[in-house]
Amino acid sequence: MPRVEPGAVPEALVLLANLGRPRRPAGAAGPFTEPVLPDPAAASAQLGAVVELPVAEVDLADLRRLRRAASRAAEAILAGEALDLAEINALAAGATARVELVAADGGLRQRLVWADATPAAALARRLVEELSGLEPGRLRRCARPECDLLFYDTTRSRTRRWHAEDPCGWRERQRVHRGRRSGGTES
Repeated sequence: MPRVEPGAVPEALVLLANLGRPRRPAGAAGPFTEPVLPDPAAASAQLGAVVELPVAEVDLADLRRLRRAASRAAEAILAGEALDLAEINALAAGATARVELVAADGGLRQRLVWADATPAAALARRLVEELSGLEPGRLRRCARPECDLLFYDTTRSRTRRWHAEDPCGWRERQRVHRGRRSGGTES
């Protein structure tokens, strides 16, 4: 897994925090909530963007624990509260590294080579890396009242309001426009 640089998007944190939250993709008749890590195949699909190791049945309990811990951490960040990182750190304990000397560009340098015992350990290690470089003020909840998804604002001006332009951005602008047309006031 690549090293997460300070200021980078905390992709694993946002993904885990949003798992199980109701969502309404473009074209969907209504919101739906997908089951959270229900089986190895679904878990592999849900976590595919952030976990390289295949998910087995034995991994599900730890991955579910990690998802709950990541969600609690995200909510604490949003509320400006202290984080309880014990669960994340306990699951990250299964990630170990060894130092290796590498000859590159005419010089010598060291690098860490990670050996993650489980997908949960790999993902917990990634969460540790992401949280250590996180800018808390950039983690946000979608401003559309009907949406509860979280996102990380990467705009220079820090003015992003929706987790995604499609559907929330255009739906919110459509709602405001309809309110103006009907003579209603915008809140």
